[in-house]
Amino acid sequence: MTSSPVEYTIGGVKIHFPCKAYPSQLAMMNLIVRGLNTGQYCLLESPTGSGKSLALLCSALGWQIILLMYIKHPFACVVSVF
Repeated sequence: MTSSPVEYTIGGVKIHFPCKAYPSQLAMMNLIVRGLNTGQYCLLESPTGSGKSLALLCSALGWQIILLMYIKHPFACVVSVF
């Protein structure tokens, strides 16, 4: 049984995820995007095997794509800040 990729939009950022995310991963991605948007540090803790690395990588990469689009075309898109 294989999982299909899923796209989530969190804080105005499209996040491509390779499978359906756990609720804890969605919460973590929300905090990561919020921290990146506001320039704040994030301290995230979760048990082994909960998908921390995947949630961190996918949300950070999604945010970088939005940031790059904003740098190239500053008036074409808006990065949401929550």
